[in-house]
Amino acid sequence: MHIPLADDPINVLGLMTGTSGDGLDGALVRFDGRGGFQFLWHEAFPFPAAVRARLQALMTRAQAREVRRAAAYVAHLYAEGVAAFRARHPEPIHLLAAHGQTLDHDPDGDLWDGIPVRGSLQVLDAALLAERTGLPVTYDFRSRDLAVGGQGAPLVPFGDLRFFGARCRRGLAVLNIGGIANLTVIRPRPTVEPSRRGQLQSGSPEEERSSERLVPTVVAAFDTGPGNMLMDALAARLSGGTRSYDEGGEMARAGQPLPRLLASLLRDPYLARKPPKSTGRDLFGRPREARIWRAWGRRASGADLMATFLEFTVETIVGALERFVLPEGPLDEVIVAGGGALNPLLVARLTDRLRGICPLQRSDVCGVPVMAREAMAFAALGDAFVRGWPGNVPAATGARQPAVLGAFVPGTAYSPISRSSTFQDIP
Repeated sequence: MHIPLADDPINVLGLMTGTSGDGLDGALVRFDGRGGFQFLWHEAFPFPAAVRARLQALMTRAQAREVRRAAAYVAHLYAEGVAAFRARHPEPIHLLAAHGQTLDHDPDGDLWDGIPVRGSLQVLDAALLAERTGLPVTYDFRSRDLAVGGQGAPLVPFGDLRFFGARCRRGLAVLNIGGIANLTVIRPRPTVEPSRRGQLQSGSPEEERSSERLVPTVVAAFDTGPGNMLMDALAARLSGGTRSYDEGGEMARAGQPLPRLLASLLRDPYLARKPPKSTGRDLFGRPREARIWRAWGRRASGADLMATFLEFTVETIVGALERFVLPEGPLDEVIVAGGGALNPLLVARLTDRLRGICPLQRSDVCGVPVMAREAMAFAALGDAFVRGWPGNVPAATGARQPAVLGAFVPGTAYSPISRSSTFQDIP
């Protein structure tokens, strides 16, 4: 692999496994080095039930030795996925940008002997992945943001800005409904032309204002609360493990939301916290679903509980927009992606609740398939790493400053610096 010059094109395969542990998403994106991109393909590599069960167990009760073994295990799963992708797609891959499997996300942390300890753990033996594929690997994207005071999440806003920023007029929000739902808010903000910054240091304020132009900028990004996670856990319970999600929203469609339970869920303190903030399975995952089932399972139907969980997701998303986003200005549109965008009932309820506020669009209309957004975002982070560009968005993570995110393992055909204008293709 050659290190790219500033304007080198590069094909980056973004690899992502989410909190559901149901498979590997791969998205190949070509970046031109000047801010442009071309989506090439997206594919899912599903994991068998036994693999999903092992990953779920690791996410809830892994010990030290299991964590070490899990890193190798995940590397092998990623390598098998990459091999399958390469067998079906002829485009060359120059770089892997691999997220790894999250086992723990603890951005607030604790004090040990007066020392703050916080972090986020994504297991992946990147050296093993590089060895098995022959490709260079960028990975461990969250640690550097945590090191500069951020939450280590969300990181996808960097990709949102690259992929959707050109659509921004008054403002737009990108909504991802995965296990957790999150928002990226992009608005036009003034910036001084780079060529004029040095000239304006002793100039008048009027001169500086005249040199400003409006550019799309991420002004906020945060987890709103539950996405599909509670619904997925309930679907698995109600189906005896044969279904991992409520396909088409059919279970929820057969029920009615339970007002008392919904009101109780909406009092969760997380929902009132101001951004930046992030959350995960500890608050809105299987443990929460199990507690609700113990309290309500005998007095409510499964369909009513599913309808309540769906409405909880809708209300937390709309509530976050009303509480934290719309007071800062109107939105032209909300662009929705993630697995929740494939649930017609969820999309219909969101569309209805946003009526009179702004239209809801699927990300497909912007050239980003709804299931490819996260993998594409990590491809963008990999591209940023090798070019030395900051990949975090301090307005999203709360970091003190921008930072180049990630670590690097060379592939089997590595050269440290190249004056060539292209990457070496590795078959």
